[in-house]
Amino acid sequence: MIILHRLVRLVVVLLVVTFLSYALLNLLPGDPVTQILGMSATEESREQLRRELGLDQPLFVRYLDWLGGLLTGDFGESYITRMSVGAELAERLPVTLELLIAAEIVALGLAVPLGLAAARRAGRALDQALTALSFALLSTPVFVLGVLLILIFAVTWNVLPATGWTSLSVDLGWNLTSVILPAITLGCGQLAVYARLLRTDLIATLQEDYIILARARGLSPRRIMWRHALRPSAISLITAIGLNMGALIGGTVIIETLFGLPGIGRLIVDSIFSRDYLTVQGGVVLISVGYVLVNFAVDVVYAAVDPRIRRA
Repeated sequence: MIILHRLVRLVVVLLVVTFLSYALLNLLPGDPVTQILGMSATEESREQLRRELGLDQPLFVRYLDWLGGLLTGDFGESYITRMSVGAELAERLPVTLELLIAAEIVALGLAVPLGLAAARRAGRALDQALTALSFALLSTPVFVLGVLLILIFAVTWNVLPATGWTSLSVDLGWNLTSVILPAITLGCGQLAVYARLLRTDLIATLQEDYIILARARGLSPRRIMWRHALRPSAISLITAIGLNMGALIGGTVIIETLFGLPGIGRLIVDSIFSRDYLTVQGGVVLISVGYVLVNFAVDVVYAAVDPRIRRA
């Protein structure tokens, strides 16, 4: 029943998001026909191309035609490159996925030990330093942090590339080198949220009766923290991971443009400027499906982390 409910919500979300994005794109000034033929094209050639692309049809008719093709796995054909939108998305998707995964690894890999350490020393110097660091990261725009990291590691120290991308299948070492700065830039904002959230929940959990009983039994602080306190305190953290996935995906648009990465975010930006509506629509569908599936996975993880939810 839960899976059916999620699937129904997925369909509704996709219909609403795709139609609104399709309508908003058509409200933008400019014309894809002008982008393709240029300003010097004759009116006859413009009308002919408009008929070939189906742009002479009403907005709702064009949307339904695109939606019918999507149900058969056809994302349409790009107005500008005349390539399959599905093929373009498939080519760009690995870059964006790797960036998202690397950013989450950076965020969680630092947030969990920092949150644990701050909770054990609540109110002390380490906790106060983490609070200051979190506020600093949250108040720094992602593009400012990215430029700062480029200035330090690429320009001043010259140890990491400022732009460019090497595929994982080409060279593992160069691939990791090209993803480090973008992943750190994208993950730092999430790091601040995760660390503060985990720290707050851990402090509350450490005051529970069963934790006091575990201390009375002589269990070590490390075992209490990792085996008895972390799991129930991770519920809010898991929720934040699912909810922040939207912000993380939105951040890839800025990061991929800033670092010159050939991902879906950059493809969407380029397609918006060129009025390539079908390519934008394909990217929107992919992002919407990914966001809903991540939140569905979060609900499943709840039951694995907290047995009380599984028995409810």
